[in-house]
Amino acid sequence: MSFDDSFDQTRLDQLAAQLLNNSSITGRILFFSDPEDDYVGLATWQLDKDEYYDAVKDSGFKFYMMELLHNLLAYRVQHDQPNARQGVVHINCDRLTIVWLPKQQVNEMRNGGISS
Repeated sequence: MSFDDSFDQTRLDQLAAQLLNNSSITGRILFFSDPEDDYVGLATWQLDKDEYYDAVKDSGFKFYMMELLHNLLAYRVQHDQPNARQGVVHINCDRLTIVWLPKQQVNEMRNGGISS
């Protein structure tokens, strides 16, 4: 089976349609996995307003987003894709996008050095 370039975005679009319809939530999720494990071990949620944290938890979005990240990461690892173990999900109301990045760049974003 070959790698499907639309795999990530298709699933993110499905999740957004189910749980973020008419949402005003904005921010990002920085995530990392252990090099030995195909599972997200650390996720830093950086949302633009404090009330968004309760909204993502209460709606179930946080739970389902984490499960989806595990699946997306495992899919990329299975297909030997670059930067398969870390990245950032951008949340812009009812639109989700994901960027797979080098670990150092995600660490810099997490520590406030990069705003991408």
